[in-house]
Amino acid sequence: MSLALINGDIFGRKEKEIYIEGNRIKKVGQIESLISKNTVVIDAEEKTVIPGFFDSHTHFADMGINRENDVSECKSIEDVLKKIEKKKLNVVHGWDESLFREKRYILKKDLDIFDFPVIAFRVCGHLATLNSAAIEVIDLKELDPKFYVLEKGIFKEDTLSKISKIYPKTIENYVRGIKNATELAYSLGVTSIVDTVTPTIFRAYERIENDGKLGIRAHLYMKAKYINNIMNSGLSRIGSEKLKFNGVKIFTDGSLGAKTAALSFNYKGTDQNGILIYKDEELMELIKKIDKNELQAMIHCIGDRAIEQVLDCLENIPRKMRHKIEHVEITNEKIRERIRKLKIPCSLQPNFLKWSENMYVERLGDKAVLNNRYKKMIEKGIKMGFGSDCMPFSPLFGIKCAVNDPYGESISIEDAIKFYTVGSAYLAYRENDLGSIEKGKLADIVVLSENIFSEIEKIKVEKTIFDGKIVL
Repeated sequence: MSLALINGDIFGRKEKEIYIEGNRIKKVGQIESLISKNTVVIDAEEKTVIPGFFDSHTHFADMGINRENDVSECKSIEDVLKKIEKKKLNVVHGWDESLFREKRYILKKDLDIFDFPVIAFRVCGHLATLNSAAIEVIDLKELDPKFYVLEKGIFKEDTLSKISKIYPKTIENYVRGIKNATELAYSLGVTSIVDTVTPTIFRAYERIENDGKLGIRAHLYMKAKYINNIMNSGLSRIGSEKLKFNGVKIFTDGSLGAKTAALSFNYKGTDQNGILIYKDEELMELIKKIDKNELQAMIHCIGDRAIEQVLDCLENIPRKMRHKIEHVEITNEKIRERIRKLKIPCSLQPNFLKWSENMYVERLGDKAVLNNRYKKMIEKGIKMGFGSDCMPFSPLFGIKCAVNDPYGESISIEDAIKFYTVGSAYLAYRENDLGSIEKGKLADIVVLSENIFSEIEKIKVEKTIFDGKIVL
């Protein structure tokens, strides 16, 4: 099968045409002689044509399942409670108190109107609220008391993986979730993703790929708690064109929303400055083990104290691999210079800027200006890729945030697109196959509804081509 795209405003190119044969780009520009009666011809009508978006940080399989019980659009605690009541939901995901009229967390007293167990996960995934019926089901002896406040029903960080066992998800659940998420991805122009997985999620991806039905390029990182399983099973950074196992995800601190990101200063109005999950020597040994096995470390670090700890470790480890750091939210000139000097690539989430004038100010006060300094990172020449963390899962929304930074750190549309395409491909060792429209690269291409330099709010994804096939 062959495809020809004509009359396109191709991002980063002067040519107007692309010829695709099979699942690869065969030629860009002057393709007339290649077009036959069997070629499907797409007229882009001078609209912007870009590489398929590559989301460098998702919870893709979970997102596909959680769409069925998502409360991220709720504007009040009352709205969340109504949704739980209407569907008799045991678990909901995505509430965000910065959107609530009440401007506070959901608490146990709110959920205690239900006589069945309810777990309500905050949008960051680092905090959840349980009602009394749910608390009765869990074994508090398994949980670290410093990570929960029983009277409020608030549970954080590592306690959440144990709480989630109340309603375990099966391989079949995740197969459905991946398929749900893939449909959403096409509508948003996303053709490649990074997903953090458990062994169960990993097997779901494998099952779909083995059946020849995987419709996304998935780059998987398994959580560090499974490190021994990874080593014993001999998983390596290899795979197919659609499914790759890349490495290991390490959490070094929490989130700003849950007030667990590790800061060098206290959260506004508190005597708390977050948590470091590892001691320095523990973190260093873990990264060494990952590097020795030729896997890539994907290191979550949000607060400046956590970022400094990670940089200290990476500075003192001989590295074979291109380890990357995730989020990197609270930085200063010294940190940015260290990242540049150490040549550490960063996966960043521009959609987080939506909280700049509410949640971040509430958590950080006048220190909120330290948050998400992409322009300054560009000036340093730091390698960057963009992702969403599924908050929300939408590259165009992230790009809109990045080019409209409220603190005067807006970046160009060109840079934002590069970070959501070739930048993310570089982070996942896929720059030779993905991220730009060039001869020989995989044919993942998106046509936007109009020129990218028109009003960003109006732009939508009009057509998505994945693996050389039109999927939207």
